Amino acid sequence: MPTSGQLPSTASSRLPSLTSLRFILACPVIWYHMSFSSGLFDGSLHDGLGTVYPFAAGAVSGFFVLSGFVLAWVHRPDDRPRAFLRRRLWKIFPNHLLGWTATLVFFTVTVAQVPVVAPPGHDATSALTSLFLVQDWVPDSDVFGGFNTPAWSISCELFFYALFPALIVLVRKIPAERLRRAWLGLTAAILLMPLVSTLVPGPKLYDWFPINEHSMWFSYNFPPVRLLEFVLGIVTARMLQTGVWPRVSNWVVAGGFVVFVLALPALPPQYAFATGMAPMLAALIAKIAVADQEGRSRLLPRPALITLGDASYALYITHFPLMMAVRHALGREPDLSTGARFGVVFAMIAVSVALSVVIHRYFELPLMRRFSKSRTSQRVTARPESATAPKTEPEPESAQDRAPSAT
Repeated sequence: MPTSGQLPSTASSRLPSLTSLRFILACPVIWYHMSFSSGLFDGSLHDGLGTVYPFAAGAVSGFFVLSGFVLAWVHRPDDRPRAFLRRRLWKIFPNHLLGWTATLVFFTVTVAQVPVVAPPGHDATSALTSLFLVQDWVPDSDVFGGFNTPAWSISCELFFYALFPALIVLVRKIPAERLRRAWLGLTAAILLMPLVSTLVPGPKLYDWFPINEHSMWFSYNFPPVRLLEFVLGIVTARMLQTGVWPRVSNWVVAGGFVVFVLALPALPPQYAFATGMAPMLAALIAKIAVADQEGRSRLLPRPALITLGDASYALYITHFPLMMAVRHALGREPDLSTGARFGVVFAMIAVSVALSVVIHRYFELPLMRRFSKSRTSQRVTARPESATAPKTEPEPESAQDRAPSAT
């Protein structure tokens, strides 16, 4: 089978289409929360809007794979773990703290329970575990889905980042000829995990929900289970870098998605959380990366899409408090026509997107530029390059700092 050839992976070897892909992946997540989770609709229309869930869950899986792929793609062997973790923390925590604070203010000033589907827990335990991004380690839906609910995926990412310096070393030690075997093994494990989760007993979560609380937590939120998708992204990047990634046609990738979606009704409901899309998403990410490197990308690397992709993390982590505030203001049963309700959904999305661009440009980026690099490194990089200059950490605006997270 022909391969894609060995591709460069330096920080200057940018993959702008993958930045745009971040926004595209965020879209089904935002739509699901604003239309279904908001509880603005009822009856068959509400049920119909809920059918987008596998695609929203699949998008989160795509973020995990994409995160592992990009971090491996731009990794430099001389990058120190401490410097890497510093950059990652300054990437995720400011926006997370902003979303968490907005949620805290909301729950502080409101008394009635917010009229959304599956209202998030907001007691002290939910607030503190969410603040420190450890909520995914507690098999209690009020905790792992509590407070600013989307932050659960950032809890997973923090675990991934802590392990990445060791993971990249281990994956780099895998001989090129064995990388395909590693990729297939990870794929098999990812496809098996939802089945394993059916054996996990636990209390009923919701009357309308077919999965118990602990099975839900294990299959969707438990960081070691989701780590498989992150590592799949790392291995996919290494396969491209070593030239052993096979050229897969668009029809094969599309066919994989179609087969998976058509098979969902016959599979245990845990598969609707769409971790099973991870192999196809990894193949899609690889195809987009190859197209960027070969100069064949046309639609994705457009400035507007790249801007939205850069702001996608801010969009992901701050849209939920806005949605809850709007729902609280409208009341439990707003006297609105169906068209007006859709108008509210589109308005919330438009405001969230615009706000995310502002947050990224005037809050996220300035803090990253100021604090993601140590002062020692800032003084060193301020001097002209010389043959005797010591090695420094990468610049905050390098590809490593733009690496997509689960956002």
